[in-house]
Amino acid sequence: MINKNKNWLLILCTIILIIIFTPIFGWFFKEYLGPYSVGFWGPQHPEYLDGFFAAIAFFIPLLFVVMGTKNKYKIIIFLEIIILIILLFLKSGKNFVVSLIAAILGWLIGEGILRLYQLAKKR
Repeated sequence: MINKNKNWLLILCTIILIIIFTPIFGWFFKEYLGPYSVGFWGPQHPEYLDGFFAAIAFFIPLLFVVMGTKNKYKIIIFLEIIILIILLFLKSGKNFVVSLIAAILGWLIGEGILRLYQLAKKR
């Protein structure tokens, strides 16, 4: 596959997975961290915004580790730092911690998938 097409496929897969899993991560926020309100002018389901950031923090390391190039770790660290800085500016402490945990889990699962693929490829 041409490298340019592989990059676009990676970006498209990441966006689709983030969109699909945002309500699931939002449900986890509502269920385990408790419901909350952002005030009169807030969104209908404010936990979906937290779920969106957690989904981004989870799927970027996961997909970049599995499908990425040789500079994948620089890209992952750069994108995750941007996400975590945004969360700090939003003063969302719970979301910062959950997104950091999601990023670490995404990275570990991606590394596990990559190791299993390399092990299967040797056989």
